[in-house]
Amino acid sequence: MAKIVIAGDAVVVTSAMKLEELRDIKKYRPAALVLKGGEDGKEPIFAINVTNGNGDINQYGASFGAATRDDKKLATITLVAPGVEGDIKEFVADKLGSALINLNKLEETLPGVVQSIAAEKAQVMGAISVAQ
Repeated sequence: MAKIVIAGDAVVVTSAMKLEELRDIKKYRPAALVLKGGEDGKEPIFAINVTNGNGDINQYGASFGAATRDDKKLATITLVAPGVEGDIKEFVADKLGSALINLNKLEETLPGVVQSIAAEKAQVMGAISVAQ
C-alpha cells in the first residue's frame, strides 16, 4: 500500500513496490501497470509509469521517478505544495485521494507479476549456455 509523508512543503508518495520492480514490469508486462474499469471493465482508468526526476501523480496515473534512500529502494514521487493554508492532510486527501485509491488497487496485483517475471526469466536464463 502506498504511503504519504509530508515534510514542510514536500509531499512524498512512496509506493509499496521497488522502483526496479516497476521498471521490470514496464519492460516485460506493461499492460500490468494499467488499472481497467468502466462499464465493461476494459477501459483504462489509471496507470503507473517510471520516469526520471521527481515524478507526478493525478487522477489518471502515477509516474515514479526516484527511489527511497534506504535499502528498500521503494519507488517515490516528490511533490511540492507551497502556500497551503489550513490542514495540509485535508489538502493532500482532496488532491490525491482518488489517485491513491487507484494506485493501491493496482499495486495489490503487482507482486504476483514480479514473481511471474522472475520465474520466467530464470527459466530462460537456465536455457542459455555460453560456449568457451
